[in-house]
Amino acid sequence: EQTSTPRMSGGRSRSQKHQNRVPFVAKRDIKRNEGDRERELGLRNLALQNICKRCQQKIVWRFQMGKYKAKKPGTRGRCNKCEQKSVRMAYRSLCDACGKAHDLCPGCQHPPSEANASRDVPEACASSGSDSDAESEPA
Repeated sequence: EQTSTPRMSGGRSRSQKHQNRVPFVAKRDIKRNEGDRERELGLRNLALQNICKRCQQKIVWRFQMGKYKAKKPGTRGRCNKCEQKSVRMAYRSLCDACGKAHDLCPGCQHPPSEANASRDVPEACASSGSDSDAESEPA
């Protein structure tokens, strides 16, 4: 008996049908005024403060893809160190005071030097060699 279907037995073996010509832009079709843009820029700058490089990359990605969800005004999260409701920013698990006192990143709870060195994500290469493969194959 066959336990799995051929569709589930691996990834796609062919290249994508249509190459993307323009990069994805979040909120491209939404008309926003200058105040909205300034508010988002201020929130972005605030969200990137006091966190390690890896957490900054995650937050920047969330803003670029339109996935960042800020905490509602007046709501606070519970800090994992001091157990008080003092976490004001989204995607953080420590308050700023505990992060500074224990020298930990409030986002991932690792020391900033350790978080940057041991858990670096390799950057994707822009030209992954798929162009040369496509040229060598007959059409």
